[in-house]
Formats: sequence, C-alpha cells, structure tokens
Amino acid sequence: MRIKKTVVPLLALLLLGITSALFVLACGGETSTTSVSVTATTSGPTTTASEQTTTSVAATEQGEDLVIGAINSMTGSNVLTGEEQKWAYEKAVADINAKGGIKLKDGKMHKLVLRFVDDKSSPQEGATAMEKLIKTDGLKVILSSNITPINQAAATVAEQYGAFFQIVSSWIDQPFPDGTGPSFIGGMKLKWSADMFEAAVESGKVAIGGAKAMDPADQPKKWAVMVENTPDGIGFGDATAAGLKAEGWEVVSYEKFVEGQKDFSSIILKFREAGVEAVVTLIAPADGITFVKQMKEQNWAPKYIFGYKGFWPVNFYRSLGADADYISFDAFWGEDLPYPYCKELGQAFRDEHDNASSVSIGLYYAGVQILAAAIERAGVFEPGAIRDQVFGGTFKGTTMGDITYGAYYPDNPGIAHIPFLAYQWASGEKRVLVYPSQFATGKTVTFVPWDKR
Repeated sequence: MRIKKTVVPLLALLLLGITSALFVLACGGETSTTSVSVTATTSGPTTTASEQTTTSVAATEQGEDLVIGAINSMTGSNVLTGEEQKWAYEKAVADINAKGGIKLKDGKMHKLVLRFVDDKSSPQEGATAMEKLIKTDGLKVILSSNITPINQAAATVAEQYGAFFQIVSSWIDQPFPDGTGPSFIGGMKLKWSADMFEAAVESGKVAIGGAKAMDPADQPKKWAVMVENTPDGIGFGDATAAGLKAEGWEVVSYEKFVEGQKDFSSIILKFREAGVEAVVTLIAPADGITFVKQMKEQNWAPKYIFGYKGFWPVNFYRSLGADADYISFDAFWGEDLPYPYCKELGQAFRDEHDNASSVSIGLYYAGVQILAAAIERAGVFEPGAIRDQVFGGTFKGTTMGDITYGAYYPDNPGIAHIPFLAYQWASGEKRVLVYPSQFATGKTVTFVPWDKR
C-alpha cells in the first residue's frame, strides 16, 4: 500500500489514525491478512453458542487491526503438514475479515492479521518462535504449530509471559490417577494454553477400527508398532501396543527410530521375520515416504498398514503415486462430515490445490473460529480475558461441530477432545472414510502385495 503525499500536518494525521496503517505496513514482511466467518459477540458466559456476525460493516467504524502470532512448520520434516495448517489459518482469517472482522467493546470492527514464525519442525525452534513473537513482536495471542513436542516447548514459554496460546493437534493426555500413562498437554496443567485434539491413549483405537472394517477373514492378528524415538512417539506407541493387546491381537514387534532416518531396511527385515501382518506407525511425512519406498524395494507387504501424522497429507500420496494405494491413515476432519461449512471449505482447498483433498484443515479452521469467538465474547484483545472465554467454554457450529473445553477432563478446563477418523488411500488419490461406521463411505481393503498390482 502506498501513502500519498499530503500537506496536512503530522499531528493531524496522527489524530486521524494514520499511524495504525503505518504500523500494518511496517509489519508486512511477516504478516498474512485473511478473513474468516466469525461468531457474534456475546457478553454472557463462555457456554454461549457462537453465531455468525451480522453487524453491518458499513454502519460500524473500523478499528485498528488485531495482530495474532502463529507458530508453523514452514521448513523441516513436518513441512507438508504445516502447509495445510498455514493455509487453513489464513483461510479462516480471510473469511472473518471478509465479513468486517471482530466487533469489540469499543463498538468498532477489527480485522485480524496473522504473523507467522517458522518452528523449523523442532521443539527448540518452537520455543524460540514463541520468544520472538512475545518479546520481539510484542504479541500475546498466538496460534500453535501442529506437532505435540513443539507445542509443549512453546507453551512453556507462553506460561512465563502470560500469553494465550491456542493449541490444536497436540495430544491432550494427562496421567492416569495412578500416575501411569502418557502425559502431554493435559499433564502440563497449563494456565495460559488451551488444546483441542485427541488423547494418545485413545488414538490407537482408530487404527483398530480401520482393521475391523476389513473382511473378517483378512483381519490381521500379528501386529508391529513403529514410532519415532521421542516422548511423543513413545507415549503413543506404548498406548497403542496396550490397546492392540487388549483387543486380543499379538504385538510381535515394537520398533523405535530416529526422525529423519534414511534406512528402514533392518526394521523391515525384523517385521518380515516376525511374521508381521499389520503395522501401526507414528511417522513424519518425509520418513513415511522413505519407509513405503523401502517396503516396495524389499517386496514386503503386510495385510494392513496404518500411519499417523505422516500419511494423511496429499503430498504423501503425490510423492508415492499408486504405491500409496491401500495405505490407511488417521484424520482429524473430513469435508463430508455433517458440520457447517465443511463442504465449502473442502472445495476451497481443492480450488487452490489442483483438486487435492485434505483431512486436516477443518480442525485448524475451527481453532481460529474458536479464538475469534472468544475475542468477541471478551470484548477486548487481552490474553487473560480471551483465555477466560475459552477455558470451560462451548463453541457451537464450528467446522469440527460443537466443541466444549473442560468436558473431557473436568479438572482441566483448557482441554477439548475430538474423535479421530480412519481413512484409506484408493486409486486416483481418493480417500475412503472407513471409521467410524456412522460416517464411513466404504470398507477397508486388504493391502495388495507389490508384485500383484
């Protein structure tokens, strides 16, 4: 935007509010302005359902922009998942701004501006990104990355400075009453962060549900669990192995690997020798692509393979082509779910991504919807007031349906639970929803061996 020359004295310009426009220009290198459908301002309790804003933009004075920080994996091993999250954040903000923005107690409409910082797919860099947004950029309302260890590191920094951190897609677990079980965001007892996701101890049920959607004669009995050798991976792996055993299935191999591993041949050999019929893995997209390629090179094919984190991005399929067929994966959302704006959001993504589909963007979009509704309810752009609206709050009609914080853990009001879905890749980059049954569009097909395709 270009500022025209004028003879009006500088003091008059300041009185007219031009400084706010100059501020936005100065931040242009790191910000992305978008718009999202917003929920109506309410002054009631946080359980009030959100509704779309109906304020007439023409009749409402425009206030200064509200700058929100966002941590995102723009580089590194999780860049493919980070790209979808960034698109959804930007789309949500664009839709809000298209309707005029958010109305605060000052009676003005305020548009949202996003300022992204790269976490480089690293927990250490996630903490650094949070420090930059708070200390350098002066922001205290921040959207999360999509990887649990990164968000845990960033949340620790947010706690130190009293910044509200809106987290999505990080394990919500807190320890069991006896002290066992994994401890992730829920176990941190955060005062300044909210989280909306699945519990790691529950997530393995999705892979099991996908297997049960197979022909009973083909259901695998001997399983392997393969995870990243991180607290995130181990917590998920331990819970998944226990869940499989509880179903009466045998876990014959449990392997851990270092993220960024280039050679999975020794692990594949162990699986072959153990007679593994099914694999459940938590793996980054780049590593997942390497693993599948090496499975084919060694001509090893289990009956069923289910991947968390790395198998759902569309570029996973596009990197492997038909070799990704019959691979199953977790999902957080789907455009066929019976929630508001799902079909339209899915189509918007397709229009900008060569007809590619997504099973994640609705979760990230809903995260912004909830944050925007909380800001309107608070009436001020202050982290404490916004947090108080999210904690224990109910937000109806999001792209994830109705979301209530505090319902899953009554003693943890900043946690909201969502159920996972199970999909399977099919020929032509198609996704088949196989679990849960009430939403299913098909049944799980047994993995076809490489030499029989």
